[in-house]
Amino acid sequence: MAVVSKTPFRLTFAGGGTDLPAYYETHGPGACVAGAMDKGIYVMVVENFNAEEIRVSYRITEDAKRSVDEISHGSIREALRLLAIPSGVQVITATQMPSRGTGIGSSSSCAVGVLHALHAWKGERVGPRQLAREAVRIERERLHEPGGIQDQYAAAYGGLNRIEVERDGTVSVHSLAIDHDALDRLNEHLMLFFTGRERRSTEIHASQVNQIDAHLAEYDRMRDLALATAKALERLDLPELGRLMDENWELKKRLAAGISNPEVDRAYSIARENGAFGGKLLGAGGGGFLFFLVPPERQRAVRQSLESLGLVPKTVRLDIAGSTIVHEE
Repeated sequence: MAVVSKTPFRLTFAGGGTDLPAYYETHGPGACVAGAMDKGIYVMVVENFNAEEIRVSYRITEDAKRSVDEISHGSIREALRLLAIPSGVQVITATQMPSRGTGIGSSSSCAVGVLHALHAWKGERVGPRQLAREAVRIERERLHEPGGIQDQYAAAYGGLNRIEVERDGTVSVHSLAIDHDALDRLNEHLMLFFTGRERRSTEIHASQVNQIDAHLAEYDRMRDLALATAKALERLDLPELGRLMDENWELKKRLAAGISNPEVDRAYSIARENGAFGGKLLGAGGGGFLFFLVPPERQRAVRQSLESLGLVPKTVRLDIAGSTIVHEE
């Protein structure tokens, strides 16, 4: 038997950081607006010829001949444990974007995609809420990786959502009311640029967590901006959406050292000077992808100006599909 899942990467418009437990458990609720992009990670699960072994292939190939414990890849190891699969499988991953430390939620998309494929391999049909909850359990409780909860829910649900998390950890996902024509128009304004710099989010998240009380006003405002962003998206008020993204980015840069750097600041300023409504660096910061909202008539100028700095443009669109099983036999 063979199963293939596809799980999207995440685009955050506003509110990132308020989904950290150190914020929402004390000062919640937290709120984010996040969408799923049309690029993501594919996960194949196929039976292993040797029923006593597990093979895992990503950047490297691992063979576990005695126990799941031998697998170094945390999300895959813990997903196998959670679903009680001790051996007899191969798990293979392939991504469509640079994904190590690039701010697009790739580790959570991987966790969701692996869980989805393994559930299907076992003949189990599961929904997005279960996938997101299990991915959060793996990343935050079993692996103790710092971070929030928006990535797992954005990957599992897809679409464009306002994601809220209460102080007790209850998560609600509200699909934004945007019709097909409005989504097409929004997609025409999206621009994504790879800075060429990858970074580990762990250090930045740890620094953020330690300074939340000192920046409580910024976090509260970013939560409010997420709610305003959701309304601007539903009205398709794109200049206002860009303004809100810009304000969110300016607030986010204050939260901890390393979120931005002179190269990112220069690229962001140049994009704005050339017509971008607004934007932000995706994820925890420090590198990865710059995300902009740019009117179509200004996109050539923005692209040329950022390419001259060495940034690499990547065409991206929002996708209504969350994690899906794309092949099963």
